[in-house]
Amino acid sequence: MNVEINPLESIVHKTLPAGEGRYRVRMIPYQDDEFTRPFTGAVDAELDQEMHVEVRVEGVDSRQFALVMDTCWATPLNDPDYSLRWDLIINECPNPNDDTVELLQNGVSTSSRFSFRMFIFTANSTKLYLHCAVHLCLLSSNRCSTDCDSGHQRRERRSLDFHDSASISMGPLMWSEGNTDKWVPDQVKVSEASCLCGSLMVFLVPLMSVLTHF
Repeated sequence: MNVEINPLESIVHKTLPAGEGRYRVRMIPYQDDEFTRPFTGAVDAELDQEMHVEVRVEGVDSRQFALVMDTCWATPLNDPDYSLRWDLIINECPNPNDDTVELLQNGVSTSSRFSFRMFIFTANSTKLYLHCAVHLCLLSSNRCSTDCDSGHQRRERRSLDFHDSASISMGPLMWSEGNTDKWVPDQVKVSEASCLCGSLMVFLVPLMSVLTHF
């Protein structure tokens, strides 16, 4: 397993089951809702400013595969299992308790996108880590996307479906009170990388700066 480190994106490499090939998953934060300007340096975020996130798979046939975000969530520490968390995407759909989350596309191509409003967990918390559990889906199955407006979200899939999972994390996003200073990390480090039961967990500590929410 190879992990490529980049200051403003998370990248994980994974081998398909039965040695069918290799692919990589990327998580990238963008400054704009057109997803044309990825963050390239210090981030200066206002209260409730929208954060645009893309999770993308590369190295697979885009005519056959789609990337599906199963769950995305945030934690104040670099630990996806930390007890204090806030869900952004649940069962492939936006958290119904957070009307700031917008699911822009999911399960329709090799790229999935969502946005949310920047926030902090507590008055003493200045960091936010993002985590997403994703999987590859065969477009020919016609079960890659979920109609989140129908109320009938998919809870499980038939065992015959192709299903290769990966999980990726990115952070910290930093909050600077008053937004008077910018902060740029002087290094990027991998905090943990492991592969268990066909799922890959990679927690990267790249990023950036200045975060707030409600």
